[in-house]
Amino acid sequence: MSQLIINNIDDTVSKHLRARAAEHGRSVEEEARAIIQDVVGLFPPPALPSGLGTRITTRFHEIGLSEREAAAFELPGEEIKPAEFD
Repeated sequence: MSQLIINNIDDTVSKHLRARAAEHGRSVEEEARAIIQDVVGLFPPPALPSGLGTRITTRFHEIGLSEREAAAFELPGEEIKPAEFD
């Protein structure tokens, strides 16, 4: 495999890449690799976890939720508990 080093990345771009990586539960390197693969179109990007919140936001994507807003529906690491009715 090849290595690619990219110099002089704008601080704002770097900040957004870090945030995007965190939203997807990836390292910055993994996120950059997934973005490049997706744009080039040679390999499908790695599948992201598809919890209930992800499925809801995918279904209602056309209302214009940002990725950050959509991530609010996910609660990674939270235990699923059945509803309690008194």
